[in-house]
Amino acid sequence: MSNYIPQEVWIDILTRLPIETLIRCISVSKSWYSLITTPTFISQHLHRTTVANNDLLLVRNYSDNSKKEHYSLHFDNHTFDAYKTLDFPFMTPNHYFRVIGCSNGLLCLSDDQFCYNHTMILWNPSIRKYVNLPCPRVTFNSHGPFMHSIGFGFNVANNDYKVVRVVHLQEPWGYKAPPEVEIYELSTGSWRSVNPMGFPYVVGERSSQAFLNGAVHWVGHYPNELGGPSGSLIVSFDMGNEVFGVIMVPEGLSFPPLQSRVAVLEECLSMIHFTWSLYGDTCCVWAMKQYGVPESWTKQFTVDLKEGLRGVFGFRKNGEALMKKITSYREIDTLVSYDPKSEQVKNLGVTGSPISFYVDNFVESLVLLDLVNGEFGRQPNCGEKKMLKGKWKIEEEHEEQVVAESEDQTDERGKL
Repeated sequence: MSNYIPQEVWIDILTRLPIETLIRCISVSKSWYSLITTPTFISQHLHRTTVANNDLLLVRNYSDNSKKEHYSLHFDNHTFDAYKTLDFPFMTPNHYFRVIGCSNGLLCLSDDQFCYNHTMILWNPSIRKYVNLPCPRVTFNSHGPFMHSIGFGFNVANNDYKVVRVVHLQEPWGYKAPPEVEIYELSTGSWRSVNPMGFPYVVGERSSQAFLNGAVHWVGHYPNELGGPSGSLIVSFDMGNEVFGVIMVPEGLSFPPLQSRVAVLEECLSMIHFTWSLYGDTCCVWAMKQYGVPESWTKQFTVDLKEGLRGVFGFRKNGEALMKKITSYREIDTLVSYDPKSEQVKNLGVTGSPISFYVDNFVESLVLLDLVNGEFGRQPNCGEKKMLKGKWKIEEEHEEQVVAESEDQTDERGKL
């Protein structure tokens, strides 16, 4: 029947299928495998999935008891229903990975808790594909002590994913500015240096990112003559033109710089500012209603950090804040949502260690389907070895065997 159906019709049909079905489809025939793994098909399927808007949230939590990272998908609805559990295949001797960011179903993970070892991975949990990034140019062994931050995002201009690493080398009076900047591109599989062009600011150590309008944003500061911080600002890096920029923070929130973080709230750049005092701890949330215009900063709400609440670290699509709450003397936290209108706190039923939570919007995609696992990661990763669970290796080998067998067989189903 496929002999009489135009290819564009098949593409329209296949791009409507869920991820699990498409993974099975690539074993049907050589022609189906070739079609589904093309960058064009992957992009078309991603666009259709994004438009469908399933409102999924990716949740990462870590248990000190099991020493294991847990990843799961939940519907961003009133009941926070669980959609599926994702099998995490990596192990690290440095306790756990840090999630840098998430874009089009692709996660950037970094094991950078110790400056001697630094492993980064791009991972698509929906199709169980990953790429190990090669060792960056600037390391402790090559340049000595440093502090750094990482950004991850998608460059829509050339349909490529980038990781940017901003490294401030240590000096006797503080940290050097401008920093060393290097970029990894998925299309090339390698790092390259970028000239920061006299960039005078300092991005805080492992500062959390907010990716918006094609740019990565971190909280940074302008160092004084002694090398110390002299007020907060937001540092941006455009993934397209690879240029740094600065956005001024809301008036009165510039000191001290280590009490703030950036996020995205209802498609607006937002700033979360923490205040500790004898009268009670608070967390206030600001949103920049017009991107790049400091005068458009608007205070959204303030949360009193009482009864175990630890602070805002993200948002749901309905505007509710995601927070952590201590639930026992054993320092076990629970993921909760806070409604700024009713001031009600809702338990979302996910627990973990105090610093283990990461939540972000998520869309299932086929990104990396056209690559072999670890294809760009065969270079040494700073001398550090990572272990992969055995069953993933078996499944990967089985998948390759099925595809090979399908290529050797006569395509009785017809060609597209």
